[in-house]
Amino acid sequence: MISSHEDTIAGIATAFGEAGVSIIRISGDLALPLAEKLFKAKSGVPLQQMRNRILTYGWIENEGHPLDEVLLCVMRKPHSFTAEDVVEIHCHGGVYLTQVILNLVLNAGARMANPGEFTQRAFLNGRIDLTQAEATNDLIQAKSLLELDLVINQLKGKLFRRISALKDQITWVLALVNADIDFPEEDQIFAHRDLIDAKLTTAASDLVTLIGSADTGIKIREGYKIVLTGKPNVGKSSILNGLLEESRAIVSQMPGTTRDTIEESCTIGGIPASLIDTAGIQPTTDAIEQEGISRALAAVEKADLILWVIDMINPSFENQLENRVDLSAIPTIIVLNKKDLYGTEPFTVPEFLTDQKCITISAILDKDMTRLRDEIYHQISGQGQKMAEETMLTNLRQKKSAETALIYLNNAKDSLDQGFGQELLAVDLSQTLQALGEIVGETTPDEMLEQIFSEFCIGK
Repeated sequence: MISSHEDTIAGIATAFGEAGVSIIRISGDLALPLAEKLFKAKSGVPLQQMRNRILTYGWIENEGHPLDEVLLCVMRKPHSFTAEDVVEIHCHGGVYLTQVILNLVLNAGARMANPGEFTQRAFLNGRIDLTQAEATNDLIQAKSLLELDLVINQLKGKLFRRISALKDQITWVLALVNADIDFPEEDQIFAHRDLIDAKLTTAASDLVTLIGSADTGIKIREGYKIVLTGKPNVGKSSILNGLLEESRAIVSQMPGTTRDTIEESCTIGGIPASLIDTAGIQPTTDAIEQEGISRALAAVEKADLILWVIDMINPSFENQLENRVDLSAIPTIIVLNKKDLYGTEPFTVPEFLTDQKCITISAILDKDMTRLRDEIYHQISGQGQKMAEETMLTNLRQKKSAETALIYLNNAKDSLDQGFGQELLAVDLSQTLQALGEIVGETTPDEMLEQIFSEFCIGK
């Protein structure tokens, strides 16, 4: 159940640990009088008379004794993040000191904020929609400039406006259908049949495009999964270290050094990625090695891009993936490694791999790793940069709601085409609006809202 937002809440808005400054945020009807009990401005101006959104210098006091030298900011409703009265105390960033001041605020009448409750109040008070609330959290967790572009567009309300435009088209049709039910003699559906069909077709097309954007949006947020696979001792770990530009994986001439998957986050050309090194795939009776190979295959099945590494000195082009992965279905780069040891004679790949992108490198040469990084960027970028500047769905929740909306919208189109009763058409259109409303939070169930905001940090 959504927490009551009638009481005054407080929380630490900055990260845990020692820092130059910590911020304690207070929101609710008692925020100003509560803070006034603790804060004494050097100027002597009462807190209630302080100007809006201006930092004021003073002291936090505990029973009349100065505790810390602080800056305090008052943000009166509705011109604040939560659309409630908000006070922020900018104190020195000691862990103990920050907690002591927070305890004073709580003892004065506030309660501890739940995770995401400040953003939840902004949503419940109508200052932002649910997509903007999610973007607020995504902004904090962003790992690349591309993701920042995507999140900022959502934070500006572009997705909300696009969903609203879709709802407007459906609402117009539903109004005509309801009028036809109430006043059948006017036959509104027949009179506007071409326009109704055009609006539903346009809305369905827009939804298909929006749903198609979701996979790219999710990858921009969560990172493209790039999996290195191949036989043991072909240089996968060396390539991982080279792409990361640090020694993350153990490198050894002994085959089978990597027994488990190793996953590291990075950015490639500004695009977030997860590089996953895997155990070498080969027939084995060793139980531990078998488990490592099983995990390697599971990682490959979920890959957005495969780097199939082949040792040029001892090449093997057999189907290492045990028919579990269709290389034509997942973008794959054939990485021919150890060219520094191979020599100058031509190297030929089998005919069945000639359609795959192939790059020849040495993992120990920086210029070759730069070439590989550029090729990876070319493979994963696609329309990502362009689409991040547009409007797209950014998580699975939004995608599922959009897919549900499309199902009901197509049902409505079928009902119209086959001449089913207006009541059935009205139900399908209403269900479409319900699903679209879930994306922006207008009809999202309370338990789902609780889940979404529980993933935020407490001070946000």
